[in-house]
Amino acid sequence: MSAVRNTLRPCLGAVLIVVAALALTACGRDEPDLSNGKAQFVQKCGSCHVLSRAGTAGVTGPSLDASFRAALQDGLDRDTVEGVVKRQIANVRRNSAMPADLVTGDNARDVAAYVALASGKTGEDGGALAQAGLAGATSGEQIYTAAGCAGCHTLAKAGSKANIGPSLDDLAAAAGDREKGKSAEKYVREAIVEPGAFTVEGFGAGVMPAYEGRLTDKQLQALIDYLLEE
Repeated sequence: MSAVRNTLRPCLGAVLIVVAALALTACGRDEPDLSNGKAQFVQKCGSCHVLSRAGTAGVTGPSLDASFRAALQDGLDRDTVEGVVKRQIANVRRNSAMPADLVTGDNARDVAAYVALASGKTGEDGGALAQAGLAGATSGEQIYTAAGCAGCHTLAKAGSKANIGPSLDDLAAAAGDREKGKSAEKYVREAIVEPGAFTVEGFGAGVMPAYEGRLTDKQLQALIDYLLEE
């Protein structure tokens, strides 16, 4: 029996370590990841909604700052805001401009928690949140995704297939055809920072938010280079 006990001891120890690790992991899931919530919001929701702390300025959906500011000033607590946002994400009405299942599961929980934290606040995020989402994106591909471009445009190399805005495939050739005498880079730069200057035929004006001031000079150039590279 003592030999059996000696054999079982290391096995039981390993089991206890695994159980403890699982318990700690489960505990970690109890709290929303605000950095992920901000990143998901900027990527999936920011092209439609204003949320100042996230640096988004979408124009097709309601401003989340304006929507909650008055209620918060009247005493609505942020836990209630989080619950409202969760329900809005989960129960998208049929024929709504907001697509269903835009964010789901833990991502939806994280987005709701971040919106509840940030809505109606002035200033900028600090700490880890300051680098979440678009602020931490450096490569053109990262910026394209983090800025929410994939939610509106088709671009094969990025795997995006949306059609709210014009396709960005073969953008260099299309830019040359649309703006005679203007370089493709100049056209794309203008389209990003001042999209109201030119609207592609077949698409509504005023849908794309302006990114002037939301991208650093390096980010803007990296995005332009990414969109124009073959």
